[in-house]
Amino acid sequence: MKTKWKLVIFLLTITSMLSGCLGEKPVLEQLDEGKGKIKVLYYNEESFYQQYGNYFNVKFPDIEFEVVNSEDMYANRKDNEPFDYEAEMKKFLDKHKPDVLFLNDTMYETYAKDGKLYNIEEVIAQEKFDLEGYMPGLIDMIRAKGNGTLYGLAPSFYTNVLYFNRALFKEHNIEPPRNKMSWQEVIDLSKRFTGIGSGDNQIFGLYQDYGDVERVMDNIVSTSGLKLVDQKGEKLLINSDGWKKAITLATDAIRSKAVYVPPRDNGENGQMMRFGNDMFMRGKAAMMIESTWFARQIKDRHRYDKEAKQIDWDIVTAPVDPATPDESGNVFLSEIYAISADSPNKRAAWEFVKFVNGTEMAKASSRALSGQIPTRNQYFKEIDGRSTEPFYLLKPKSTAERYNKNIPMEFYEPYNQLLRKALQDIVDNKKSLDEAVAELETKGQAELIKAKEAEKARLAKEKKGDSSSTKTESTGSTESTGSTKSGG
Repeated sequence: MKTKWKLVIFLLTITSMLSGCLGEKPVLEQLDEGKGKIKVLYYNEESFYQQYGNYFNVKFPDIEFEVVNSEDMYANRKDNEPFDYEAEMKKFLDKHKPDVLFLNDTMYETYAKDGKLYNIEEVIAQEKFDLEGYMPGLIDMIRAKGNGTLYGLAPSFYTNVLYFNRALFKEHNIEPPRNKMSWQEVIDLSKRFTGIGSGDNQIFGLYQDYGDVERVMDNIVSTSGLKLVDQKGEKLLINSDGWKKAITLATDAIRSKAVYVPPRDNGENGQMMRFGNDMFMRGKAAMMIESTWFARQIKDRHRYDKEAKQIDWDIVTAPVDPATPDESGNVFLSEIYAISADSPNKRAAWEFVKFVNGTEMAKASSRALSGQIPTRNQYFKEIDGRSTEPFYLLKPKSTAERYNKNIPMEFYEPYNQLLRKALQDIVDNKKSLDEAVAELETKGQAELIKAKEAEKARLAKEKKGDSSSTKTESTGSTESTGSTKSGG
């Protein structure tokens, strides 16, 4: 009996050793001598190679690319016609079937839910691909959009920070801004510049280069994560305590000029003109909320603009919601790279996705001052001697909502006009907060119902058009086949 158990233990040991020597079976088959072909979705071929393709081919010279230009999606778009980006992108992807897709966060969430993306969790675990180097909360956010599973990775993100002029704060003995301030705190800080200087020498606190009161309110709302319409897209939620608080904060800030927006200059065709960021560049505005590209503007503007100054600037985080001070509602992922679930080239596609999201590309992109910021935070440490910590300090807000697909496109333009008027009426003291919001709720709800009907009619028309097109193509194919046979 003892001999039998010894034999069993011996065989198990040998099996274990063999498994260790041979290694576990790879999730994806290895590339054949590094060769392969990948069909990639991107804006256009030239920008793809500049951004990624050329770098990747240095490492994998025998992998070929076929670039599907997403710009072609707009080729047949007619002016002044509603453009349903998500619907058109779905048609475009179904037609071209790329191996690698770059998707915004909304499309990524939809495709993950529909089972159209390849689950990369296993290959990440097997190859020990580093996920720890990403900014806090980012991988959790992408997983959440995949219902707990990771289907893609994002090499970059967009966010805003609060730029401020250190010299102006020092000159006027005002304490400079700090990280994680609320909107109320930033507005109160801005008010301390009220009355400093006059005419051409006036100093502004928080300066906004374009938009009106509704943009101020949008910024406040995005911080708090308020939703305009319920999840089903049926009921307007504007008449609530949260929205009223945001509206009051925005309208009071504009009325008191705590947030200064330059006056409209209606140019040709009634287009709104602005002075841009000139006030900050000329040393007449203490604060602005902008992205990373603004740092390059500050650095280079004085070289070609005689009125611009060399600004002693710094950054802190953009305003936060006091209820969630460690989170930001302004982390945007415009490029999540994923692999199609039915791709026949998954290994080559994974090598590309892995490369784009790896340390080499993060190092390269950290040297460029563009609007996009590397999601890996080990390499992008400073801009012109200023710490980049404010860009990475806040986790993405879990409740942030970029886009509710149940809200018809036809709703936004008429609603925005109603919103603009309601907010301006409050600023001008023509209506009380409660009066303006109640009217906005009634008229906005009517526009939502109207937009739902318009969307229904549009979709029916598009469906009919698609059916007619398919029928025509089918008929044409039959006629062509018949003609060939006759000729034979």
